[in-house]
Amino acid sequence: MFQLWKLVLLCGLLTGTSASLLNNRGNSFLRTVNSGLMSRRGIFDSTLEIILQRLKTELESRCLDEVVEETQETENLLEQLISRIFQEVNSDTRVRIRNVQVPDITFEATSDNSADVKIPITTNVTVNLPLLGDIVNLGLKVDLQTSVSIETDAETGDSKVVVGECTNNNPESISLTVLHRRFRLLNDAVDFAVNLVRQLVSSVVHDELCPRIRELLESLDAECVRKLIGEPQNTQQETEARR
Repeated sequence: MFQLWKLVLLCGLLTGTSASLLNNRGNSFLRTVNSGLMSRRGIFDSTLEIILQRLKTELESRCLDEVVEETQETENLLEQLISRIFQEVNSDTRVRIRNVQVPDITFEATSDNSADVKIPITTNVTVNLPLLGDIVNLGLKVDLQTSVSIETDAETGDSKVVVGECTNNNPESISLTVLHRRFRLLNDAVDFAVNLVRQLVSSVVHDELCPRIRELLESLDAECVRKLIGEPQNTQQETEARR
């Protein structure tokens, strides 16, 4: 019979070894992701451009309606865009991100010509550690947030779309839930894996996903964005009250 103390000792040794290896390689994981994305930039960009163009067409088609409504196609294209970006992470690290789900891109009007843009993202993440293999499965939630406004160009007098910086994409804002762990005694290794995923996802959201969303919004016609923004909540309430 395999005695309990031997199991504890084995797990402790494995944890110490893996933690040591990962401490030496933790930062290199992020560098590997960035270098991997750069090395395949041409093919990577061309694939994303196709999805972005389809997403732009879909949003513009929504703007043609008098009342802009959410569509399943927008959700599907957003999931394709984000999944494609995360596929590069899967190929370059021991972190596998899959089952991306995006309810929709929402515009919450803050004034007649500006809105907060929110894209809630949920995925499943598996972390594979040296010597231990697939050690932990995580549920990930992150809300990509930015802002968009319609402003008048000082030189031409034309309306233009202005997109703000992405916010709430720092590591602390990324919610991670441990769904399953391989060994119950490997708390240090699991904590390290969770922190690694936070740093990794934050980096990818900031460096890859946010620029794509900015590119998408800036490519839209000002009148289309104005329709997507809609009326501020207080204006809607006042209109309903007068009725």
